[in-house]
Amino acid sequence: MKTLLAALALAFIAVSSMNAAPENTACPVSGKPVKAGIVSKFQGKDYGLCCAKCKAKFDADPAKFAK
Repeated sequence: MKTLLAALALAFIAVSSMNAAPENTACPVSGKPVKAGIVSKFQGKDYGLCCAKCKAKFDADPAKFAK
C-alpha cells in the first residue's frame, strides 16, 4: 500500500510540474500578454511568450530577454 501511495504521489508531482504556468504574464520579447502553451525554458525557469515568432527570437538568444 505504501508503494502505491508513493507512486501516486510521484505521478501527481510530475503532472503538476508539467502543467505549471510560466511565472511571467507578459511576453519578454514584445510585452504582450502570454498565450497558453507557448513556453520556453531557460536556466530552469519557464518563460511564457505571446506567439511563435517571439518564441523563435527568445530561443535564439534567451539571455537577451530573460529577466
